[in-house]
Amino acid sequence: MNETRTLARFVVETRFTDLPRGLVDNCKIAVLDALAAGFVGAVQPWAQRIVAVVRELGGAPEASVIHHDWRADVSRAAFANGVLIGAFECEPLTGSHASGTVLPAALAVSQREHLDGARFLTALAVGFEVSARLARTAVGLETVRGFHNPGTQGPFGAAAAAGKLFGLDALRLTSALGIAGSSSAGLLEFAWSGGDTKRLHLGRASQLGLESALLARGGVRGPATVLEGRSGYFNAFSTPPRLEKLLDGLGAQWAIEPPWLKSYATHVTHQAVVEAIQGLKREHPLDPRRITRVVIRGAPRIMEERHTARAPEDVLGGQYSLPFTAAVALTRDLSDPLVYNDAAVRDPVVRDLAQRIELVPLGEGSHDAPGVWPAEVLIECGAERHVRHTRPYKGSPPNPFTWDEACEKFRRYTSSIVDAPRATAIIDAVGGLERATDMAAVARLVALA
Repeated sequence: MNETRTLARFVVETRFTDLPRGLVDNCKIAVLDALAAGFVGAVQPWAQRIVAVVRELGGAPEASVIHHDWRADVSRAAFANGVLIGAFECEPLTGSHASGTVLPAALAVSQREHLDGARFLTALAVGFEVSARLARTAVGLETVRGFHNPGTQGPFGAAAAAGKLFGLDALRLTSALGIAGSSSAGLLEFAWSGGDTKRLHLGRASQLGLESALLARGGVRGPATVLEGRSGYFNAFSTPPRLEKLLDGLGAQWAIEPPWLKSYATHVTHQAVVEAIQGLKREHPLDPRRITRVVIRGAPRIMEERHTARAPEDVLGGQYSLPFTAAVALTRDLSDPLVYNDAAVRDPVVRDLAQRIELVPLGEGSHDAPGVWPAEVLIECGAERHVRHTRPYKGSPPNPFTWDEACEKFRRYTSSIVDAPRATAIIDAVGGLERATDMAAVARLVALA
């Protein structure tokens, strides 16, 4: 019954020199990829509406907002940047979407306090790790209980990172986690009836986690058994949890290794199918209007009921649906995330294909690595027949991005939003984070001058 306290001690005691070199490199890749997602999010109308409210609320100009020319206080900046990073279904998954919950809080605090890059990276790593361990311990949180993982566990990771940056001791860090537990929220209902709430969850988690650390620093106490207690997080949000996974190997084996990123702006379970379709189209150019049959056979996880909407009303609904995303991939090159837009959702060819795509769940089988859900894609154009088997997609744990590949993706995703010199400056700054003397200079690069 000391799991919360043990996690708090891990956060407090971990130093930059404790981080493996590969972990530091992968954290920098996650930062660059998250910033790319934030820039893409900044041009989306639903994110712009949310951020406009943040600006209207005001606050001290302490921290930058991605691709905007004004600042907000650290709390609202964390909220806004979390929304932007999570606005278009393309942010890294490392730590269960921790790029949109932990990173915004850590960046805002580091900017305001003029902290160096090594402290920022350390806070990021421990915040990511707390998030990942909570996510792997809970059972049925999304599929049975109907909660959204980043919204519920995100405040813990953000509180851990912010508390680390504030220099909280183990007692106050435990309180920060305890307060964060009472901020856990986020329902999965958007998967069924649409809406913009999924975009809010990551930003709100970042904001509430940061505020939890601030409250703990000010002497507010939280329950020291918030995770494992009778009315704690796991008993409230999970079916019987795998509690042994929470602390197993803590400090020696990092749950966020290997990293987990996306290649396409769609749900993670659909990445490999999209990549297979992209590859098939390169080898056999297809006229989508000639397609007579599409069958996707694969692991049940990729075609759960919440991922099978045939006629979504908005982009989020499409990005969350396997048959609809497959239809979009058959008609567009999804290496450019911005082609997954309202025009794609309204395209009659896409909507017709989505109605006709057959989904055939197969046995789960055994997987060699997390996040690998095998599938087979069959496409028929009259008598012409093509079959493609999925492989671990680029960005998945068995097939991670290199730094050069992450840089290429950043430039490709932001090419219509950020000019080339600015993109280069951001890449260089992130690549040298451990040598940065003041994170405020890095944060200013992602804002509009």
